[in-house]
Amino acid sequence: MTYSIFDRHANMSEDTRFEITDLIKEISYSDEIEDSLSFNIQNSLYGLFDGYLYEDLQSECEELSSRLSTRVSRIFDICNLYPKLKTA
Repeated sequence: MTYSIFDRHANMSEDTRFEITDLIKEISYSDEIEDSLSFNIQNSLYGLFDGYLYEDLQSECEELSSRLSTRVSRIFDICNLYPKLKTA
């Protein structure tokens, strides 16, 4: 699993944090998403709060509805612009 680490406290806005929280809720309550996929996406989104950006997040969100996929991709793109502290 490839990921990069960023300083969430220095970079992430309140609006981005609220959007991540909203996405986690919406994905967790969706009946259209397989449980294992839902867990993986939620886990990756929670990781953003700790400053971890998992590369798998983009490929996993392709299986979501286009609306949810677009929202997750937008959050990924925002976080991907943050200066990286480490890449693994």
